[in-house]
Amino acid sequence: MAYLSDDELLDTEGGFTGWDAGAEETLEQALAEERLAELESELEQDEHPIDYEAELEDEEEEAAPVSEKRLKREIRAEAVRRLEEAARTEKDFRAVVEEWNKLDRNRERRERDHENLRGDVPLEYQAVPEPKLIPRWMNTPTYRQLMAGNFLDILFDCPYEMHNLTADAFISRMVEELSEEHKEVLYFLSLRLYSTTRLAAMRGQSDRNIRKLRKTIHKKLQRQMYDHLCGKQEHGGSLTLRERQFLEEYSKIARKQGKDAVIRRENKFKRRKKKNRP
Repeated sequence: MAYLSDDELLDTEGGFTGWDAGAEETLEQALAEERLAELESELEQDEHPIDYEAELEDEEEEAAPVSEKRLKREIRAEAVRRLEEAARTEKDFRAVVEEWNKLDRNRERRERDHENLRGDVPLEYQAVPEPKLIPRWMNTPTYRQLMAGNFLDILFDCPYEMHNLTADAFISRMVEELSEEHKEVLYFLSLRLYSTTRLAAMRGQSDRNIRKLRKTIHKKLQRQMYDHLCGKQEHGGSLTLRERQFLEEYSKIARKQGKDAVIRRENKFKRRKKKNRP
């Protein structure tokens, strides 16, 4: 999420863009085609509504070890996998490509029913037929979201309300129960993506202290998440692929480090090898 300083908000110099008539006509035509496609999509949904919730599992089916809808999804996935492995000739591979194209078309159809893709129209010029009359900073997604009345993300964008940014009740409660110091460190490092050096300078602490706090927070949250997912799995609840990967990775580390186990993500790349100078 981009933030503007007070000077940038007041400064409109350079924010007015000069457009020639051809560019304005092209943009207006693209926006008109987009509105027409949106209207056709709404009419199609009104005449032939599709119940996508029928494909989803309810709470009882999700908690059950076996579900008919889950089995159907697994059967379709297994069929595609076997089709890929059995492909040998050019005709077979064309059949595999056509199957994947079919899946992509179904996915795009579901997306169109919820949102209309913009195509080549730039996002920052949404519904702005004459952008030269409006400063460029007023076209940012944050400002447009605020003007549209979608201000919850902005209200909750602080260390003490960030637990409301997630719809998962367990994660929300887990973050809310952190101490104020841990909330502040987690907020600036994870949401604002501050570096430990920058946050240390802002808090008047050393970089080493901030990294130690980050490790403590990660260790606490990961342990709670691990216990929660283990309990969910024992009661027959289904886990997402990401949750299963977390359980597997955390279990390996826990066997070696015990209670001090923590998955560290800060060093994502290997260090470069120093070249031997002649």
